[in-house]
Amino acid sequence: MMGLNLQTFTILTITMLFSLSQEAYSGVVKRKIIKVSQANTQIRETQVMRISMPQKAPEKKFLEKTTLGYYHQFLGPTAGGTQGVTYNVFQEGINSPGSGFAPYQSFHVISLRQEINADWAVGGTLSMVNGYTDEVQNTDNKGQTFSNNGETQFFNARAFVSLPKLRFNSGTLFTTLSYEHPTSTISQSDDMRWGWVAAQSFALNLPSVRWSAGFMGQIYRIYYENNVKAPPFPGGTSTPLQTMIVSLGPYASYRFSDKWMLSSMMTFDWDQRGEQTESTQFNNNLSDRGRVTLTYFPQQIKYLQSVGLFTQALLKYTPDTTAFGADFSVRF
Repeated sequence: MMGLNLQTFTILTITMLFSLSQEAYSGVVKRKIIKVSQANTQIRETQVMRISMPQKAPEKKFLEKTTLGYYHQFLGPTAGGTQGVTYNVFQEGINSPGSGFAPYQSFHVISLRQEINADWAVGGTLSMVNGYTDEVQNTDNKGQTFSNNGETQFFNARAFVSLPKLRFNSGTLFTTLSYEHPTSTISQSDDMRWGWVAAQSFALNLPSVRWSAGFMGQIYRIYYENNVKAPPFPGGTSTPLQTMIVSLGPYASYRFSDKWMLSSMMTFDWDQRGEQTESTQFNNNLSDRGRVTLTYFPQQIKYLQSVGLFTQALLKYTPDTTAFGADFSVRF
């Protein structure tokens, strides 16, 4: 979240420089028309500024407010596991903690964002995952084996809108609402209709700009033709589909300098499936987990926003479920 502080600082700096340049320009104009009355001075000054200040074409203004981003995360070896095997908590079996062993893999996100004004922005995202090593066998809570493989998998496309920030004495609330369309093969086979996501983060007001801390949360709701999938064959078992996920967790980071930051976060989540939908009954979804990241901001390299090294582990720590990885992001 320190990036938000930097963004705010940059906006303030640009605003100050623009104000100073405007003030200097006004002084020059006033000296040229010093013999004119005050009323005429104001009129002519406005006219001169309108003529002198270059006007940008609408398409150029639009492109300047448009951002294309790409994020890449590599999930690699574990602290005490088998070579070529990582641990991805999102690939755990249902109600089966410790069953997320998977091939080394990369997660990719492409985003397009259009800033409408200082308060509003819209955009869309596409994401996918691919693996590099052989498939890995897991055992779920029923003793049945299943495999996580390295096949390329695309996720549902999303369109989002960023809402205006809400400021309080204790901190600032950021909110993003997203619409999700069933573009993935799995969602289409499950007869998903659509989904929505409400993601929020509350950044606490802290006395030091080097520190940032707060809470992050998300509600993800999915709609299907039927919340319970029919058995694939006569005599088989039906499958309750996941219709809601609620996530929550604290975060904290410390900025050593303009180029280095250490951050951490924990995540807890719950879900509803099948006939539980719209009831008060929730399940533990995935294992509670934490993540620590060391991020470098190479400000001298154009488009490259950040490069990081991280480790993520279950709060019920074991070496073979503690994975190491790296990520980077670019913005055009």
